[in-house]
Amino acid sequence: MEPILGGSLLFTAITVCGSLLCTAVIVAASIGIPLYLIKNNQKRAQELMAKGTPGQAKILSLQDTGMLINHQPRVTLVLEIEVAMRPPYQVTKTMTVPLIRLSQVQVGSVVNVMVDLSDPTNPDKVGLLLQ
Repeated sequence: MEPILGGSLLFTAITVCGSLLCTAVIVAASIGIPLYLIKNNQKRAQELMAKGTPGQAKILSLQDTGMLINHQPRVTLVLEIEVAMRPPYQVTKTMTVPLIRLSQVQVGSVVNVMVDLSDPTNPDKVGLLLQ
């Protein structure tokens, strides 16, 4: 009977340690991944502001995606972008717009933008400068 009891305790100890390890990994990932994404987005925005080319964009269409992020609407915009020394071109960009800035993002509105000319048609390389 002694070996069975010892094996049972060992199995329980391994199970508890494994569960604690899995919990620690899940908690670390659920904190670390969002922090990494936020930091990465902030870095991209800072680079765009530092190296981007200013321009203007006319909002050709606005569509609600039906998604809210922190109670802020996520929308899809079709923009006609004009920057110096380039013909106007269109970009479709999906972004979260703060409710307080939603009045600036209406069809027909013209907004200031920053564009990374290394890849100007990439929506991630176009930033709206909402005031």
